[in-house]
Amino acid sequence: MVINVKTDILIIGTGGAGLRAAIHAHEQGAKVTLVSKAPAGYNNCTIVAGSGYLAAVGGMTVDEHRQRTLSTGKGLNDPKLVEVLVEEGGERVLELDKYGCVVNERHGGISVGAPETKLGQGITLPQVKYLRDLGVEFIENIIITKLIKKDDAVVGAVGYHGRESQPVIFQTKAILLASGGAGGLFKRTDCPLRTTGDGYVLAINAGARLRDMEFCQFFPLALAEPDAPPLLVDGKVVWEGKIVNTIGENVPEKHNVTERPYIAKSRDLLSRAMMREVHDGFGLEGAVLLDAREVVKNGEPDDWYGMANNKYYREKLLADEKLIRIAPLSHFTMGGVVANTHGETGIPGLIVAGEVMGGIHGANRHGGNALTDVTVFGVRAAQRAVEYAASHDFENVDELAKSELERYEKLTFRDVGYTPPTLMDLVRENMWENVGVIRDSYSLVDAFERLGELRDSARSILAKPGKQLLNALEALMALDVCEYIIRAAMERKESRGAHYRLDHPEENPAWRKTIILSKQDKAIQIDYAEIGEAFD
Repeated sequence: MVINVKTDILIIGTGGAGLRAAIHAHEQGAKVTLVSKAPAGYNNCTIVAGSGYLAAVGGMTVDEHRQRTLSTGKGLNDPKLVEVLVEEGGERVLELDKYGCVVNERHGGISVGAPETKLGQGITLPQVKYLRDLGVEFIENIIITKLIKKDDAVVGAVGYHGRESQPVIFQTKAILLASGGAGGLFKRTDCPLRTTGDGYVLAINAGARLRDMEFCQFFPLALAEPDAPPLLVDGKVVWEGKIVNTIGENVPEKHNVTERPYIAKSRDLLSRAMMREVHDGFGLEGAVLLDAREVVKNGEPDDWYGMANNKYYREKLLADEKLIRIAPLSHFTMGGVVANTHGETGIPGLIVAGEVMGGIHGANRHGGNALTDVTVFGVRAAQRAVEYAASHDFENVDELAKSELERYEKLTFRDVGYTPPTLMDLVRENMWENVGVIRDSYSLVDAFERLGELRDSARSILAKPGKQLLNALEALMALDVCEYIIRAAMERKESRGAHYRLDHPEENPAWRKTIILSKQDKAIQIDYAEIGEAFD
């Protein structure tokens, strides 16, 4: 049995971009359906974000926002996309209160959520409720694995519903891809593990192009203590404490990391510095050390240092008595689908927004810009999707979906092989060890060879109908995303922003260009574009 769904606009993803896009599209009179692998609003990067938006409000100017964004992006931002971000960011972030979000204005942006709200729950959950109250359709626990094309235009999609154990065929006039990034492909990450880059695979297989896939941002300051979750670290323990290696050297000073706050302006440089110390033998089990003994000793129980309070630091970590381990973790994907300022990809009917779209952040993202990005470009993409849908009719997609349905059938007959979680554990270990903060030609070749072995193993992945098949389909797509990242990282023979190579440690002006990936038959093709010309 196959589930059939007909809708004007199919939005893939229920994070910040997908939800804001759905609100705008509904306001314009379009019939919208949102799909997500998890319950709506959950298991995406927005809900685990710190809820801070960078924008020209509260006294910060558009020029200042522009300068911060371009400086942090190390010369690779698409200037046209940045201009839209900074010009429209202020208006867009302030209007979130219309949709149930609690907006707290401050200099240079806003934070969203009441004092008791956890992370980004004050962003996604109110917007989900707002849309549900309007009667907008959500379909949860579904993975989209193929976009259907007819006469070069996207006219539908095929997915698998894990809870219903049934394939789903979507007949639609436009697809808005807002599926997020691929931070969940690394062993150490603060991204939900379901953020595995499905959208990159959907887009490139539909004929779109990818850009900047080598640039995976690592957040430098996170706990790496045994038996402790990798909670983000910030506040006085960083400002007044010291980040040191095992022989007591001050790591930021040693590597000339001067721009503060580190979490906003120096994510790339501090992550490099910390992991370089580990690589050179001055780390402790993959981490460096934070000396915050005096800060914790003199603090109050309810003082917060990032994601944990003073009481936790004292009672769980004993940080008032000893140095604690910290290390970077995967946080954001700068690369993504090549698109213009309206989210158009060059493939009729396929529009993108949010982390799945590349070019805005360049080689490194400034803190606070991710949430502004999803809000600004969610609206712009929705407007273009509405306009496109209004001038197109539905196409019959059943015959075009058959090959994907047959693939699902073939996967379910296997009785021996890796379970999807086991395969994904191996994927994440490979990416962290070989394609992490520090890379070189040897590690990237190792990563590629290991990826080939994992592909061989995946031929017998266990995929019984239901949740296991959904997870297997996700894992198979993740292998492709790993290849995109590895190939782009191999190609860029310099260090810039979040991409650091031991064998090419300097930033090279000759590499101030964009690496473009596309699909030719089944092979990946690599091309280049000048800055700002990737879509042209």
